[in-house]
Amino acid sequence: MPHAKYDQLMNLILKSQNIVALTGAGISTSSGVPDFRSPKGIYADPSIDGERVFDINVFKEDPTIFGRFFAKLYPQMKKAQPSKGHLMLKKLEEMGKLKSIVTQNIDGLHYKAQSQNVIEVHGHCREYVCIKSVHHRKDTDSISDEHIASGEPVICKECGAFMKPDVIFFGEHVKDLEKALTEVQKADLLLVIGTSLTVYPVAGLPSYCTDNTKIVIINASETPYDQMADLLFSDDIDQLAVKLGLCPN
Repeated sequence: MPHAKYDQLMNLILKSQNIVALTGAGISTSSGVPDFRSPKGIYADPSIDGERVFDINVFKEDPTIFGRFFAKLYPQMKKAQPSKGHLMLKKLEEMGKLKSIVTQNIDGLHYKAQSQNVIEVHGHCREYVCIKSVHHRKDTDSISDEHIASGEPVICKECGAFMKPDVIFFGEHVKDLEKALTEVQKADLLLVIGTSLTVYPVAGLPSYCTDNTKIVIINASETPYDQMADLLFSDDIDQLAVKLGLCPN
């Protein structure tokens, strides 16, 4: 890819005062966290019925369906460390350019990278929440790895109901969508990283950019918004971070 394209991106970054990043699973795959919809993703495993695993009504009837799945996923997320893509965004924040990150990921890697303004619209796994009362919470670290590995349900000590990681299931509302929308509308540069932009309502956020907002999409596959983008990259995000000089090799 010509160096001119990287120069164009760097110029956009340097001219911008309010960058917003919209990130998906592709920013975390090099950290060892599998994505969901790629040929090698979580949903490619025939033993996993993605629609049922993340269905809140199924969870209420039989939490072990999700529990067995999460028993495999959680150790991968727990040991994962931020990728160069995560660190690049932290660097842009330190430069005063990046104002917020809207992420679809539940892995908490932006949190581990110490980014400050992260909107986790699909939730996170740092806490368990009672399905009957969101005020009943417990730190995931307070639950033994053996319990999680067993796939057995976590029970709320306050009311006896099932608890689940504080992630959004099908049938639940995403978190802080209005806040995410406001951030996108204020952006002068939107960096879309590692997401196919197919899961709504978050996938619709780029359509709320103003006419003055530049859009850069960094993703291995095509997205429905490619024609709107000012720049398109199919590069691996870690390699791109290094080429831009925003993360050490």
